[in-house]
Amino acid sequence: MANANDRAVIEDMMKLPEQLMAEYFSRNAHRILDDAVYWNVLGTLWKLGGTVVQQDLWLSMFNANRKQRHKIMKKRERRAWRRLPKQIKAYRAVNHNDEANTAISWTLSRDTAERVFSENGKRAIVSKIFCKDKVFAYFDRRKESEILVRL
Repeated sequence: MANANDRAVIEDMMKLPEQLMAEYFSRNAHRILDDAVYWNVLGTLWKLGGTVVQQDLWLSMFNANRKQRHKIMKKRERRAWRRLPKQIKAYRAVNHNDEANTAISWTLSRDTAERVFSENGKRAIVSKIFCKDKVFAYFDRRKESEILVRL
């Protein structure tokens, strides 16, 4: 449960248009006292509108030196993350193959990559194998089977 200070930061952020929320959160994250609240809000923000367009901003928030990092995921997502194999094959739609070297967001579903992210075949689908210790989050909130990976 967020304390009054944390709630004030979140309430102010929620008054902004979605495209400005991540930047606001980044600038005001130091005001959030509860680490679990930080991670929970960050996970929700990512699923609300996280994008690789602002990948450096997101990476700085994902790399925060805070405890309870697992709280970025919902309880059911943490259970699913624990069940992931040691080697994980993931997919991504890309404009250029070199994007695969810098992308932090992948899906475990080739179908999702093709159907949702390829922009009707305009973007190529690539796959990559990740060691589970490189995967720091798993999200299924939008039925995308998304993983976030450390570069």
